[in-house]
Formats: sequence, structure tokens, C-alpha cells
Amino acid sequence: MKGLDILYRIHSGLPRQGPGSTECTARAFRHVNLQNMHPLVLDIGCGSGASALVLSRLTGGTVVAVDNHQPFLVELKERAWALQGPGRKEVQPLQASMSSLPFLNGSFDLIWSEGAAYLMGFEEALLSWRPLLKREGFLVVSEVTWLECNPPEEIRSYWEANYPAIASDSSHIETIARSGYVLHRSFTLPESTWWNYYRPLQGKMRKFRREYADDPVAQSVLDEIDEEIGMYENYHGSYGYRMYVMEKRDD
Repeated sequence: MKGLDILYRIHSGLPRQGPGSTECTARAFRHVNLQNMHPLVLDIGCGSGASALVLSRLTGGTVVAVDNHQPFLVELKERAWALQGPGRKEVQPLQASMSSLPFLNGSFDLIWSEGAAYLMGFEEALLSWRPLLKREGFLVVSEVTWLECNPPEEIRSYWEANYPAIASDSSHIETIARSGYVLHRSFTLPESTWWNYYRPLQGKMRKFRREYADDPVAQSVLDEIDEEIGMYENYHGSYGYRMYVMEKRDD
């Protein structure tokens, strides 16, 4: 089995596919000022819907939830039906690539992406998604960020190997302004939001260690995840996710 297949299988059935919490999603949304009483919202890289389901409740609008992995969208649909009833349209799952979204410019009142923009790169994501927003539309993105100026060499080397584009908060703020947005609010996700993701993941990994004991590819993927979790345990003061709430600036 290929490494990406193993990675997807490990993350299936989990409450979320990255750090976050209902409380942090709601906290960020309090700084969003939508003009439309029934907004159209786009959740990019939604996974199985941890943020999409919260946004549906908070906005009272329609959430188009996009991910490139169809099984996550099936999980999302099942979760939405359990909460809202089958046949409801408040959450609309759609399989698509975040780098080539099939929407007209000016379609959305709000675009949301938790823990996924890094797949494109922070600046590229902000520039690519901006045309999809209506005038005075909002974009909310969480992005992994250096929290100290001189992190220890081990964690700096780890991120240089895995996500060289990681940057400081001040660098992200400059990128936001350069990309055509006004920053309204930003905050660091608490340590607990990482363990909301890691604890269930570790439980799944123990099962996979046994199930794929003779599969070197699977064991290698599990080793990489273990390394990631170990790095956070040792260096959580050096980096974290910051949530950025921004408004599209007039052209």
C-alpha cells in the first residue's frame, strides 16, 4: 500500500484532521462581519467537517465544504445528516482541488481554511482565493507559525525539511497586507487544540502498528507521524497555529 493511502486511512474516522477546536472556530467567527444574513461560505480543505459543521450553525448560511479526498466528504455528509437530518442543504460537500476551485469570482461572503493553506503555501493561497470573495468578503485561515525568534536548531531543521515556508507572525501580517487584505484579528491556537488532533490519532496509530506490522511503507508513515508528535511535545513553545481573520481590501 502506498504511503499516501496509509496516511488517508489513518486519518479516516477521526474527529478532525488537524489542530483546532469548536471554541477557536467560534472565536475567530466573532470577528467576521458579514453583510449577508444568509451567507455563502466556502470551507477549503474541510476534511471530515470539523469546522464546516460549526460554520453552518454559526452563519445560518450555506457552507460549501471542499476536500480532494472523497471518503472524508462521505464522513462529512454522514455527520451533517446526523446533526441536521438527511436531505438538508446547509452543508454541501464537494470534491475538488484547492488550487483549481470550480467557482466564479465574487461568489462567497466568507472563505475558511483551517490547517490546509500550507498545502499551497500561505501567500499563494491568499492570492488564489481572493478573487472568489465578494466585495468586503472575509477570509479566515490558520497557518503554522514560528512563535519565537530563535527556535532551537532541531526544530528549525525539522521544519526546514518538512515545510520550508513556515514563517513568523510578523511575516504573515506583511503577506496579508501585500495580498490585498485588511487584518481584523489574529490569535494563537492553544496547546489543547493540537492534542484534540493528536490523541485520537495516536489511538488509531497503535491499531495500525499491529495491523500493518509487516508493511515497511506503513511503518515508515507511522514513524514520521510519531516524529511530528514528538517534535510538538518537545518544542510546542517554538511554533503553533495562528488564526488570521482578514477582510478583502477594495481593488
